[in-house]
Amino acid sequence: MNEPGLRPQLNHVALSMDPAALDEHGRAEILDFYGDVFGWTEGDNTGESGNPLILYTGTFAQFIYLLPAEPFVVAPALDHFGIQVGTGAELEEIVARAEARQARDSRVRIIGIKSRTTPGPTHDYTLTSAYVGFLLPLMVEIQHLVRHEARVT
Repeated sequence: MNEPGLRPQLNHVALSMDPAALDEHGRAEILDFYGDVFGWTEGDNTGESGNPLILYTGTFAQFIYLLPAEPFVVAPALDHFGIQVGTGAELEEIVARAEARQARDSRVRIIGIKSRTTPGPTHDYTLTSAYVGFLLPLMVEIQHLVRHEARVT
């Protein structure tokens, strides 16, 4: 039973992947990249069928579940899932680590940091984001959101 007042929250993303991409070498590449860039670690898949690769994000009960399967997901280049970080500096650090990896591996895809402000009646919201992709069928959008007092004009 849920705690009173607990709203539904996203807790995982599950993707069917080409089994060849999740062989021993592919798993090692995925773990190395996402561990280095995002700090994600391999989760325990004991009891899971199909030998999935589970990536723990470091936030309790949030993970990425990669299952070798036929058919597997093939997505357009900009399809993604999003994560939120606490500071702009954290976003910049993640992108910098991805850029360092991209300098050594052309398979790393990056859409650089951009910001936009959306006005509201009492507050404006500035969204800063970037996208990073490597071997998974979806990119990861990294977002930082700041709430400001609305500008009076």
